Amino acid sequence: MQEKLAITVVVIMLALLALGIVLYRIVDENNEEYTKIVLTQRSNYDSRVIPYRRGDIVDRNGTYLATSEKVYNVIIDARQIFSSEKNLYLDTTVDALVQCFGYDRAALLETLNERKDSPYIRYERRISYEKKEEFEKLEQEINKANQAAEKEERVYGVWFEEEYHRLYPYGTLACNVIGFTSSDGTVGNGGIEQYYNEMLIGNNGREYGYLNDESNKEIVIKPAQNGYKVVSTLDANVQTMVERRIDQWMSETGSEHIGVIVMDPNNGEILAMADEKKFDLNNPRDLSGLYTEEEIAAMDSTQQVEAMSQMWRNFCVSDTYEPGSVAKILTIAAGLEENLISPANHFVCDGYQYVGGFNIKCTAYSRGGHGDLSLEEVLMQSCNDALMQIAAIEGKTVFTKYQRMFNIGAKTGIDLPGEASASTLIYREDNMNPSALATNSFGQNFNCTMVQMASAVASVINGGYYYEPHVVKQILNENGSVVEKNDGVLVRETVSESTTRFINEALRRTVADGTGKAAQVEGYQIGGKTGTAEKVGRNHEDYLVSFCGFAPTEDPQVMVYVAIDEPHVDDQAHSTFASGVFSQIMGDILPYLNIFPEGDVQIVTPLLPSDGSQTDADGTGNSEDGNGESGNGEGESQPETGETSASRPQVYETEEYVPQETGEDGSNVSSGIPNMLPTGGTEEE
Repeated sequence: MQEKLAITVVVIMLALLALGIVLYRIVDENNEEYTKIVLTQRSNYDSRVIPYRRGDIVDRNGTYLATSEKVYNVIIDARQIFSSEKNLYLDTTVDALVQCFGYDRAALLETLNERKDSPYIRYERRISYEKKEEFEKLEQEINKANQAAEKEERVYGVWFEEEYHRLYPYGTLACNVIGFTSSDGTVGNGGIEQYYNEMLIGNNGREYGYLNDESNKEIVIKPAQNGYKVVSTLDANVQTMVERRIDQWMSETGSEHIGVIVMDPNNGEILAMADEKKFDLNNPRDLSGLYTEEEIAAMDSTQQVEAMSQMWRNFCVSDTYEPGSVAKILTIAAGLEENLISPANHFVCDGYQYVGGFNIKCTAYSRGGHGDLSLEEVLMQSCNDALMQIAAIEGKTVFTKYQRMFNIGAKTGIDLPGEASASTLIYREDNMNPSALATNSFGQNFNCTMVQMASAVASVINGGYYYEPHVVKQILNENGSVVEKNDGVLVRETVSESTTRFINEALRRTVADGTGKAAQVEGYQIGGKTGTAEKVGRNHEDYLVSFCGFAPTEDPQVMVYVAIDEPHVDDQAHSTFASGVFSQIMGDILPYLNIFPEGDVQIVTPLLPSDGSQTDADGTGNSEDGNGESGNGEGESQPETGETSASRPQVYETEEYVPQETGEDGSNVSSGIPNMLPTGGTEEE
């Protein structure tokens, strides 16, 4: 009996030993494969993407204009929920999800039953941290209560995936400058978001498992690299003031378009940039701010895309026009620099110049001209006749040389997408003839953008330094260290200090006693130049009016450029519309910028008219009425109706001269201005 028992034990032990050897061989030969299977089943937990955080955009004072907040996606592991043979987790988990998030129970059950084997169902995106915490607390309470009651039901198979959501705290503020991102936050569209996209984006991290030499699973985390912070030159308060005045203009008078640039002329920093178009950066494809529901419903997909493109377009950077009399600053500065004219020179204006077969009229044509004017008075009275004489003295070689120096027609290099160059919408020395030279002298028959003209004028008033305009001043990493900075890129020197002193004083007198009276701000010495430009078509009805000014005149600290395209009034030819908006903006921002008034100067800034009528700031009743009848040539406000301008971006394929209806002497019947444009030009964007 003992022998039989011993044999049985030995046989059993040998069998167990053999079984152990077989199991060992199986495990040894397939260990890595089996471990990989386990890791694959746990991949959603042990191998996951760690999202990066897109960099913030702030204004010059640190105010957040664009930021990224962490949100969470609700992930359901159906495989785990159905892992219990009796489906002990299904009802409890579904009840918790419905209670916390308000989901439709039937729809949720249908989704789970259709995808029972799926370990990853993203059921909802971008819930808040508070909702995530609420569910996790509910999950703990339910599971703890069931455990205490010795119930097997559990809330099981729900977890939360991290994600970042782009947020714009101020909605529409500076929308065309800031831009927005794609829905996943990886691609910038327009503005700073697009131009600095490579700086703002980062690199995703990853948490994943792997097998070491002993085939043991280990977890490795590669942290995400977040995007850089972009510090813009914008001032959110100045931007708000500007947009408020634009809204006021559009609600009280209105126009087809209005653009405003506020710049530091001493380094090219843009403090504010805005036009009449607004859209919510948090919902950038919503057209309801510009169109009615019926208009939107009537659009097909192509029309909606075009409407959105126009809504996102930055008028100050992407649209070109003929600048009008603001360009006279550049013509006179060029003559002074080349010593072809001097402050002591006088010019006689008889109302027109006969050039190239055309009688090109001055603003004072109807009353026989301005008479004798000093060079300073030429700017004050905005005399086209004198400007044509100055341009003839300069000649096309000097004139085109300074257009290039002032970067007129060429891209400025501003750090925003969509800048138009207008390089084919200006004359070159080889195709400029006397009539083109004459009309170009007072800002007609060539195109530029607002940012081009603002940068050029800034270089004249700041002592002769042309800075590249820019909207970003610093790039910071996560630790706050400066990665890149832009304190102002000096491109070239344009004029001398003596030219700046003369121009600034002449522009001060232009506002105090000349055509720019409506731009006055009580207590401040303001300098600036008006522009009233008749648009292409030369129908004597459609105008673009503008004003470019600065303060203080002895040491310019801020410059504001306002351009208004076709004011909604019967008589558009009044630069005082733009001057009035300028005055309001300057009155708002100068105290904020700690630029204080001087003395007890009492100046009354006129209200903007809504019907095209205008009362001068001095109360005399003289006005720019579009027919040359205002003023007396001795310091009173003068009209500028001889200036003309193109409308928004167009293609010009005219012959070298295409005048409108002409009289027997070849003059333009309506305005005396030849309708010339560079041959075969197309706008570049």
